[in-house]
Amino acid sequence: MNALFGKCVLCAMMATMADSLFAKTATWGDEKYRPKLFKRFGSLVNVPDGLTQDAAGNIYHSAPNLVDNSYPGVVMKRDFRTGRWSVLCAGLRSPKTNVGRPMGLEFCREDGNLYYCDNQYFDSKDYASRVMRVVLDTKGEVLRIETAVDNVKLANAIRFYKGDMFITDTYFDLGRKDGIGVGGVYRIPLAACKDKTVSLLPKPDYKKDPYFLCATETKPLERGDDSGADGLAITKEGHLYFGTFGSGRFYTAKRKSDGSYEPAKLLFEDPKRFPCCDGICYDEVANRIIMSDSCLNALHTWDIAKEEKGECGFGELWRNGDDNGAHGLLDQPCEPMIWKDRKGNRKLIIANFDMTLPGLTNKKNDAYHTLSVIDLD
Repeated sequence: MNALFGKCVLCAMMATMADSLFAKTATWGDEKYRPKLFKRFGSLVNVPDGLTQDAAGNIYHSAPNLVDNSYPGVVMKRDFRTGRWSVLCAGLRSPKTNVGRPMGLEFCREDGNLYYCDNQYFDSKDYASRVMRVVLDTKGEVLRIETAVDNVKLANAIRFYKGDMFITDTYFDLGRKDGIGVGGVYRIPLAACKDKTVSLLPKPDYKKDPYFLCATETKPLERGDDSGADGLAITKEGHLYFGTFGSGRFYTAKRKSDGSYEPAKLLFEDPKRFPCCDGICYDEVANRIIMSDSCLNALHTWDIAKEEKGECGFGELWRNGDDNGAHGLLDQPCEPMIWKDRKGNRKLIIANFDMTLPGLTNKKNDAYHTLSVIDLD
């Protein structure tokens, strides 16, 4: 017993020392937006990623678990009434790779099902990624998981608007001689994949694909990443906003009155202030886009009202230095989501990916797997 007690004390001391190493983490931003800890997971969720919610306020959270492959990729669910977390489902294994990697996900209120992007790119670059439909019963229990879209390179973000599914594909792998990386956004009617799987065309033929909407281009920065379209948000008018992970190029594609879309327009590009656009969300109350920056450990904003006046809408909400996230500070933020708690207070929930990649502020895959929260009211 004494030996066991000694080990427990030693573990506690080591954890305290680890926390203290980040106690003086540099921060930038208004302290009222200082992130706090919302949830700390065990190793079952070792790479937090996507966030969405249903009409009842239940939160769904995906984890591809790319750091510790001994745990399968999972989709978690937080009950709005009790606050309890549970495993909704494991990611359906790909026949090509034998793993499931849930990432971006969205609850579709039009058909009552949950969809997630199955990112197989780090296991196979041979068009193994898919978009999966989690069919739910009236109680929210999983009936089955089926493939809605396949033949994707890197399925990343997903959104819905008026009967259409919008997804980003981050890598087209075209091997351009100028070194520019291409990614893109696809628009797929829900009706097209209701009773069958939609297959995207191979990337050399992407312009011929009936579901292709617009492309992004990425000139690699010093960290050498040419990844394209990543995060995606849609306003109440149906306008699209999206950005590139490799260089932080920020785009919009406006929806026209006939339901078609204008060509993508580059809104902002500043590698020093915004070198990486990961997941993004639309804040309807403030009429702005909130963007996570995995490179700088930051959250940025884009003011749509300023954009409409011809002004630059870019701003910074919060940024902190390298931190283990144990107390809620950002630890490679990858996905923000606006959510109302039981008192009706607006919260910004942020998933912290915490998977080291070249050139990022985050330098270590640590033992803390977290969601952060910022009070917006």
